[in-house]
Amino acid sequence: MGNTKNINLIGIGLGNPDLLTKAAISAIERSAVIIGAKRIIESVKEDFPDKIYFIEYNTEKIIDIIRENIDLEIAVLFSGDISLFSGSLKLFDRLKVSIQDEIAFKNCNISTFPGISSLSYLCAKSNIDISKVKILSFHGKEELLYHNIDSNEYTFIITSKAEGVKEICRKLISFGFFELDIILGENLSYDNERITIGTASDLLGMDISDLNCMIISNPDADKSISIGLSDEVFARDKVPITKSEVRAIIMSKLDIHPDSICYDIGAGSGSVTIEMSRLAYEGKVYAIEKNPLAVELIKKNIHNFNAENIELIFAKAPEGLDHILKADKIFIGGSGGELNTVMDIIFASQKQPTVVISAITLETVAQITDILKKAKEYGYDTEVTAINVSKSKEVGPYNMMMAQNMVFIAKLW
Repeated sequence: MGNTKNINLIGIGLGNPDLLTKAAISAIERSAVIIGAKRIIESVKEDFPDKIYFIEYNTEKIIDIIRENIDLEIAVLFSGDISLFSGSLKLFDRLKVSIQDEIAFKNCNISTFPGISSLSYLCAKSNIDISKVKILSFHGKEELLYHNIDSNEYTFIITSKAEGVKEICRKLISFGFFELDIILGENLSYDNERITIGTASDLLGMDISDLNCMIISNPDADKSISIGLSDEVFARDKVPITKSEVRAIIMSKLDIHPDSICYDIGAGSGSVTIEMSRLAYEGKVYAIEKNPLAVELIKKNIHNFNAENIELIFAKAPEGLDHILKADKIFIGGSGGELNTVMDIIFASQKQPTVVISAITLETVAQITDILKKAKEYGYDTEVTAINVSKSKEVGPYNMMMAQNMVFIAKLW
């Protein structure tokens, strides 16, 4: 057997060498080759001279450097901790492939060394229990902000430079989060470290360092998500709305998950669309509607509910169904006479999504009967539920029960 070749993946913390762990220091001292991004290399080069340094952060190029220096002990350095939004995770998986497939990497051993993350550092400085913190990164990607802020006592965000902070602050103001405290950490661990507590408006007036992170505090956060919202909370005008009690049953039948991809076909005023977006808060909702007045109402409801994960499509189905093969939850409340065509498209999906169809006319019920027979040929289970809702109405000194239209709800799954 050949000698073991050590590859060390090391989290160096926030950049101040004083915060390196003893284990990380020992691993760097043992290593002949040091690889890392420019800022990381600059932070350690003075304390560890006589090393072979490579400035690189691209995973495949790092693999090439390791391959060329495979007989030497190698350290690859990463900012913060290697388990939090770190390039180390991708490199680790890539190294395992090389160890399995390449002779040059035979007998290689991967060792990992955690570092102090910006999350743990800022929480410690702010006396915040890290177990209560939701973690987001806006560094090179988009996240859904409103739901996370609304439902978590603390939300930690790795931002994209100074403008990233200001963009988040502008969104908070648009959401109505005027008074929430924001803890902004800049240049953490360095001599010019600054930790500021202020509102979104306060931070918009500041000069902010590009090296930053933030914690948003919401003491009134509420994780609960109810279904069957009152009809009165929606902008509706003269456009029909799926009534609260019926909508609650529809949502229970759909069984939407946080990361679901949903379609609301024939969205009307958007009440089902909004309820979908609240449940699929890490997913996506596509609302298809052909009525111009209804489209404007959906826009109002999207704004009123700060629903960031809805894409409104002004079209008559089957137009606008470009992403439907990715969907796992589909509601059809209206199809403009194209129900069979829409279902044929859905039956072509490899996902076999959960489909819920509502109907109030016998003609649509007859169509659904044929669709259910066809669904069984595609391996679906099916069921139909008939709902007859009556609600009380004051008539003088009395309360009378007033019946609403019977609604048929078909489920395919």
